[in-house]
Amino acid sequence: MYNIYDELNKIIDYIESHITEEINIKKLAKLIGQNEMVLKNIFTCLTGISISEYIRFRRLSLAVNDIINGESITDISYKYLYSFPSSFHRAFKDYHGISPSKVKNNPSPLRLFHRISFKNEVKDYQLEYKIYKDKEFILYGQKYPLPLENIPEYTKEIWKKIKSQYPIFTTCKRYGFLKKDNSNTGRYYCLIEKPHSSFEKIVIPKHHYFSYKIKNNSSKEISNNIKKGVVEYITSLNYHKLDSPNIEVYHTDFIEIMIPIC
Repeated sequence: MYNIYDELNKIIDYIESHITEEINIKKLAKLIGQNEMVLKNIFTCLTGISISEYIRFRRLSLAVNDIINGESITDISYKYLYSFPSSFHRAFKDYHGISPSKVKNNPSPLRLFHRISFKNEVKDYQLEYKIYKDKEFILYGQKYPLPLENIPEYTKEIWKKIKSQYPIFTTCKRYGFLKKDNSNTGRYYCLIEKPHSSFEKIVIPKHHYFSYKIKNNSSKEISNNIKKGVVEYITSLNYHKLDSPNIEVYHTDFIEIMIPIC
């Protein structure tokens, strides 16, 4: 049985595998037994952008990782098939809002257009994010044991408990992370930047972090967003998750998710 979503995912697989090569849309259409115009119309109808725009946005997203890894701007521009480095510079700045030469030493917000996965729904595939390099955390707080069967509900209760016991957690920027002990249990850390006589000092060594914001502060939504960040966002930039905790940073009006990467 012909399923258009499965067929479009084949297109995405091909694009991702040939992202540094010339991609012919007519050839993409033949891969799924359609003509070029039909494919273009279906793709735009479901995503709100053209296939050409998707390819361009993916290349500009992936270019960030290449810059951070030390590749020259000239090499990157030719890698993603720009005729001149100046053309790449303009396109990168238009998309990310920052010139490619400033990316390495300036943790400004960047835009990720992550890999599309077609299902029976239309989603937003753009994300504003930051990359922090060699960031260390020195924090103070307490840890609580919790089972891993229903993490959102337990973390919700833990935050409620510690804010009641230590009102300083209601006035400071808060940090939280989960450290698993085994497949069944773990420890959840509630932390702030200020020392306190009752708090344990926690030092998280320097790592690179992929960081993005979410508005919904429910424990379930935070948990879902962390999973999404690991599965979709960092893999879309060819990063790998380090074996170190994902950190939740609770600001006044948003939550920052920080995923350690390499």
